[in-house]
Amino acid sequence: MSEGSKARRELPGHIRKALRSIERFLPVVDLVIELLDARMPLSSRLPGLVKKLGKASVIVLGKADLANEAETARWIERFTSDGERCVALDSREATLVKNLSTTVREAAFGARAPVGRVSRRLLIVGIPNVGKSTLINALAGRRAARVANIPGVTRDIQWVKISGRLELLDLPGILDYRLLKMGEALRLINTIPGPTEDPEASARLLCELLEKRGLSDILPGFFEAEKQFERFLGEYACRMHFLLSGGQTDKRRAAVDIVRRFQAGGFGRVTLEASDISEPPPQSE
Repeated sequence: MSEGSKARRELPGHIRKALRSIERFLPVVDLVIELLDARMPLSSRLPGLVKKLGKASVIVLGKADLANEAETARWIERFTSDGERCVALDSREATLVKNLSTTVREAAFGARAPVGRVSRRLLIVGIPNVGKSTLINALAGRRAARVANIPGVTRDIQWVKISGRLELLDLPGILDYRLLKMGEALRLINTIPGPTEDPEASARLLCELLEKRGLSDILPGFFEAEKQFERFLGEYACRMHFLLSGGQTDKRRAAVDIVRRFQAGGFGRVTLEASDISEPPPQSE
């Protein structure tokens, strides 16, 4: 048995299945689109995967409408300086969608394809709930794939035909061991499936990441609470009228609301990772 086969057998079932799907279709793929979350580009990246596939590639920073525009521009500059094509995607911005389509087409038709085949075939790879369906719809110019705010919603393998002789393959997302260990950090961008067992820990992590980036002032009342998390959480619960019987503050509900509000862009457009970092920040396992 080869080392590669042995390594794949040691992976969780959903990861093995996703990798087998990639291996199955890779011979007929001309371009790989690597989809990252613009709020945490490095943490949402599958390390070394695209390089191992050996195909021409384009990086797309999805959910750019939730990320800081200036930071997204700096991330694009960083990836570009590394010799990688990179564009941002905000499906509501026609200019960004047009730029995405142009970049993908140029990359696809610049890659070598089998003699006699006039179409180009694209493969999207990324972690669950990073916005693959939104990307497909933007490229197709129509609702070509189901979109939902539920991690891992895309379950069936499907080819989508796009104008301009392009065919796009959508595969289920992959979470490798390194990403799984990042648990709560990826839960902040709604990647890890299911509700957290400790919403207060998630809210605390969000506050810590925002404070490290110098962005904690976007949290209403955090500065007034002297950046003390427990005090902030209690005062936030009072402000939002999250109360238990007897008038006690419902800190659990407050924590859930803070995280959900961040995920929906309720605190503004925020990027949790600066473009000058060399590796994702350490997270709780």
